[in-house]
Amino acid sequence: MSNGMNIKEWLSKNILWVLVALIVINFLIVYWGTVNLGIYGGRDSLFRWNLLGRKQLLVQEQAAAADSTNLTSPGQRPGTVSSTNLVLTCSDDDLSSAFASVRPAVVNITADKTTPRRSGPALASTVAFDDPSIQFVEEASLGSGVIVDRRGYIVTNAHVVANAVNIKVVTFSSSRTVYPAVIIRKDLENDIAILKIEPESPLPAAVLGDSDMIKVAEAVLAIGAPFGLEQTVTAGIISDDSRNLVIDGQTYEDMIQTDAAINRGNSGGALVNVSGEVIGINTAIYAPTGVFTGVGFAIPINKVKPIVKEIIR
Repeated sequence: MSNGMNIKEWLSKNILWVLVALIVINFLIVYWGTVNLGIYGGRDSLFRWNLLGRKQLLVQEQAAAADSTNLTSPGQRPGTVSSTNLVLTCSDDDLSSAFASVRPAVVNITADKTTPRRSGPALASTVAFDDPSIQFVEEASLGSGVIVDRRGYIVTNAHVVANAVNIKVVTFSSSRTVYPAVIIRKDLENDIAILKIEPESPLPAAVLGDSDMIKVAEAVLAIGAPFGLEQTVTAGIISDDSRNLVIDGQTYEDMIQTDAAINRGNSGGALVNVSGEVIGINTAIYAPTGVFTGVGFAIPINKVKPIVKEIIR
């Protein structure tokens, strides 16, 4: 009991000094803690919440950031990122805008094909029309195309219109319109054909990009008519920018590989970047099962441009 009284008497006499000591100790704890966390010493700090809801102090030293990155422009405060070095990522709006700009220039192509079918042994690689062992079977061809000139010039694949008669092109610029078409040029080596229709008024033409500037993992759109489904768009990336293929004994070099869905009817359609530029003509898929497996191929548009320029003057 006496000890308790002694403590109370001591506290009553020294309470002022006790409070001063507590304040000093608290100040020292806060001071040294904040210095060690980098608030002082010329450092920038940023608060964020961790997963437990506690505040953590993240520090980024200006000098280290300026030395490790070359983002600061002359005259800027150290650690400031120049807007000229910023690259915006692709958004859904970018893809929608790209599709909207190219969609009116993508057409559907239908044709009747006369395909030779040999009833006897298949000994020759070519057949004569007067060969009695040959039967010619009519079948429908389905594909897509890209308007490259307002006067009605259209790029598609040569295999879409091979052995074709009664070729028809369906446009979608203002309304769904069907035009008869004729073949102006075929480049079998690159599987390219140029068609011509006679529109009543100028048509919207696609902007042709630069396929030499594409990058692997860049976002792309494939636009066409898979299985006859008009104006279909699928999205993916560039899986490879220079793939060599052998199709039916024909070698195709520097093809663009993409995982954007491509199926029967997409041939001749547009492969488009996020800027709305055509960078390739969709041509083939690797399909052991007969349907899309995530491996499609397009002819680089830079291989198409010389053919287009030669015809369209």
